Amino acid sequence: MAPALRRLPLGDLDLLLSRSEVRSFPPGAALLSEGERGDGVFVLIEGRVAIRKPVGPEERHVIAVRGPADWVGEMALIDDQPRSATATAEGSVEALWIPRPAFLDAIAGHAEAAADLLATVVSRLREADQRLIETLRGKADALAAQNASLARENRRLHVALDERHGLESYVGGSAAARRVREFARRAAELPLPVLLLGETGTGKEVVARAIHHAGPRVRGPFVAVNCALLTETLLESELFGHARGAFTGAVSAKPGLVEAARGGTLFLDEIADMPLALQGALLRFLELGEYRQLGDTRTRQADVRVIAATHHDLGEAVRAGRFRRDLFYRLDVLRIALPPLRERKEDLPELVAALSERVARRVGARVLEIDARTLAALAAYDFPGNVRELENEIERLYALGIEGARVSPAALSERVLTGEDDTPGSYAERVRRFKVRLLERALAEADGSRTRAAQRLGLHRSNLVRMLRELGIEPERGREEP
Repeated sequence: MAPALRRLPLGDLDLLLSRSEVRSFPPGAALLSEGERGDGVFVLIEGRVAIRKPVGPEERHVIAVRGPADWVGEMALIDDQPRSATATAEGSVEALWIPRPAFLDAIAGHAEAAADLLATVVSRLREADQRLIETLRGKADALAAQNASLARENRRLHVALDERHGLESYVGGSAAARRVREFARRAAELPLPVLLLGETGTGKEVVARAIHHAGPRVRGPFVAVNCALLTETLLESELFGHARGAFTGAVSAKPGLVEAARGGTLFLDEIADMPLALQGALLRFLELGEYRQLGDTRTRQADVRVIAATHHDLGEAVRAGRFRRDLFYRLDVLRIALPPLRERKEDLPELVAALSERVARRVGARVLEIDARTLAALAAYDFPGNVRELENEIERLYALGIEGARVSPAALSERVLTGEDDTPGSYAERVRRFKVRLLERALAEADGSRTRAAQRLGLHRSNLVRMLRELGIEPERGREEP
């Protein structure tokens, strides 16, 4: 059957066959196994055998398929070292197994049989190498395609991250919003402390994250802590960590947020509420990068960029003795004042769109459509809670199940529609704010027409013009009809 065997004289062939045996293999059985020593060779009589070679830790690829009258394991005739591939029966297989010593004895002195054997082995080596090269090339192409896909996904995630935490995450096209982004961009380039000032809900943490993500520490962590939420001991432990037994319940040592923020940014929100005793430790850390864990005497160091924020007047806190003057000067290097929403009403349409999209993505709903009258009603409200309160209002609309529909003013909360809020102020101040909101809403609903706005309010037009002038919303907020 096999060329090398046909070259043997009948006597030698009979002797070889007498020392060999026919073996049967069920489907999936291994004729030869990777790693086992080659003690013989097979000549297939019936069935097919697949030769699989490893191309990775857990990968096996078919490099050849053998049929009747073909050799399997012919490399065992060259040496008896462990095999580098596995031969598996595809269906039922019958094969003549020839022991290696018997075969070598049979072809000894028969040059033609040895030449045929050598030609077969060389051909099989070339075939196996070619199939292996093709397999590896296919694997390399698959890896290249996978890498390209991962690179695209990486770029997409970077874009999403920039949209969420980049400088553009502070939404708005007003001069005030552009000014905040420009200051934040400058702050991101400098390794200096930043002080963010602004009312609650104006986006101080948004800007802090934007500075972190726009700067060279973007690969480091961003760690935030609210200084107003913890007692002095707990805040010190949270910031700098504590040693075992430093206080009751400290059963083991714990690293602090300063250590967690190493190489990145530590955001200290509501810094004005930090206890005086802890302000000295923070000052030393800002100046020298040194700190001590609570209950420990060892001095540690950490490379951390600090951004602080507060809605309080730190200057007043310094004068009142509630805040250290030297710490104030150390923090007040790069100051960014965030305007309240009532001072950048022109950003409302963009903010409403961005917040609607964000909430819709979070709750898995369609984006709300806010009509012009509803935007006008929102613009007439001062939003003492600023952007955070606006986001809460958007979330409330989704909670009412108004997804994907056009939102009319009637869907807004009573607080927004009536302008009632808990903003501090005297009776006269609150009455004035109410009048401003009332007139602005009427003008917005009348498309800026004083005549139609006066009719909606049941006023004479001249009285409306006088009220606009007294409240200081003329001529910027009102306009004369053609």
